[in-house]
Amino acid sequence: MPLKPTCKEIHRLTSEGMDRELSLVERARVRMHLLACNACRTFTSQMDLLRTAMRQLGGDETDPGPK
Repeated sequence: MPLKPTCKEIHRLTSEGMDRELSLVERARVRMHLLACNACRTFTSQMDLLRTAMRQLGGDETDPGPK
């Protein structure tokens, strides 16, 4: 694992972080990269926006749906 993560690695970790909790090391690598990379900050923001929109379209996850 290189010291400085690539944008490709950050994109992968951002996506994986939506499905599982990232390790402390993974979170630190993402945060450090995002401090310096505007493109990855934009990608992360867009992924967050898409996830929020999908949740709203699908309804609240705690809502059991129609009975």
